[in-house]
Amino acid sequence: MKNKIKDFPDSPGVYLMRNAEGKIIYVGKATSLKERVRSYFAGNLPVKTAMQMREVRKIDYLASETALEALILEANLIKKYSPKFNLREKDDKSRVYVHITREEFPRLYLLRETDLPKITEKRPALYGPFFSAAAVALALELIRKIVPFRSCNKLPEKRCLYGHLGLCEMPCEGRISREDYARRIREVRDFFEGKKMRVMQALRRELKAAVLKLDYEKAAQIRDRLSALEHLKRAFVLKLDTPPTIFRRIEGYDISNISGAYAVGSMVVFLDGESEKSEYRKFRVKSIRGANDVGMLKEILARRFKNDWPYPDLILVDGGRSQVNAVAAVLEKLGLEIPVVGLAKGPERKRDELITSQIIPRGEIALFKRVRDEAHRFARGYYQRLHRKSLQ
Repeated sequence: MKNKIKDFPDSPGVYLMRNAEGKIIYVGKATSLKERVRSYFAGNLPVKTAMQMREVRKIDYLASETALEALILEANLIKKYSPKFNLREKDDKSRVYVHITREEFPRLYLLRETDLPKITEKRPALYGPFFSAAAVALALELIRKIVPFRSCNKLPEKRCLYGHLGLCEMPCEGRISREDYARRIREVRDFFEGKKMRVMQALRRELKAAVLKLDYEKAAQIRDRLSALEHLKRAFVLKLDTPPTIFRRIEGYDISNISGAYAVGSMVVFLDGESEKSEYRKFRVKSIRGANDVGMLKEILARRFKNDWPYPDLILVDGGRSQVNAVAAVLEKLGLEIPVVGLAKGPERKRDELITSQIIPRGEIALFKRVRDEAHRFARGYYQRLHRKSLQ
C-alpha cells in the first residue's frame, strides 16, 4: 500500500479504506491525498487509528477539483456506506442538517439532529445529515457569495452586516420582493440537489436583463457571482456510479386492479439507489373484496413482514396520506420504526406531492420517483398477465 501511495495525486479528494473482504471501513477527506494518506504509515499513531490500520488492506481515492467538493463528497460517502470507523469517530450529536424555513422570507441555518423534533412545520425543507458542522457552515458561506440569502433569527428593521457585505438582499428594508427572494431560495436548494447548471442559467438570464436595462452596477455584481460559481465548479455534483442516498434499502409498493378485480400488489427493492430485481416480489390480494386500495396495501405489507427478508430503511408507496397512514399503522403494530413516503399527484395533478410519516431530508425526490414508477410498472405487468390469462 505504501508503494501505491506514491502514485496518489497531490490534490484534494476523498480516500476510502477497505478491509480484506473489500468492505469500506473508513472514509476521509484530504487537501492533498498523497500527504494525508502517507501520514497513516508514520510511527506513533493514536491507538484508535492504529486499530483501524490493522484492518486496512486496500486504499482507493476519488480526486476532486476543490477542497469543498471533498468535504461534501466525504459526507455523502459516509452516509452511503456507514463505515464502522467513521461511526465510532462521530457520535449522533455531530450530525447536522441545513434547514430552510417556510417564512415569508425563508432563512437558512444549521440544525443539530437532536433538535429535529423541535421543528413544527409539516413538510420541512431539510438537507443532510452532514457529519461536520464546520464544513457545512463553510459551504453555506461560499454559496451565499453566489446566491445571497437571509440567516438572521428574526427579520430586523435595518440591514445587518451581511446586508452591508452584499451577502443578503435585505428583505428587512424591502430591497427584494417576496417572489424574487423565493427564486433565490430555489437556487440555493438547487445547489444541495446537484443542479448547479440551473443556478448558472438563472444568473446568466439576470445578467442579460441587467445589461439590457443598462444597470451596469447590478450586472457587475452578477458577473462576480458567476465567477464565484465557476470557481466552485463541481462542488455539489457527485460523480458516483450510483446516486448517493442515506436510505440504503428502499422498498416501493403499488396496487393494481380495476374495481377490485384481479387485484395484485408489487414490492420493488432499490439498494444504494439502484433497482435490485432479484429481490422484487409480487402478491395476489386474498382477503380484500371490491375497490379498497388501502386495505389491499395493508394486507400485502402484513404478508411481507411475515417473511425473513431484510428490513428496508424506507418504504415508499404510490399514494397520499391514506396510504402512508395505512402502512404506518401496520409498522406500528409490528413495533417497527421505518419511515414511510407517499408520492401523490398534487391538487391539479401537475406535480408530485411528497407525504411522509416522519421528518426526512430533502434531495431524494428524483430517486423516490424512480422507485414509485418501477413499483407501478411491476404491479401493472402482473395485473395484465392475470387478466389476459382469465380471457384464454
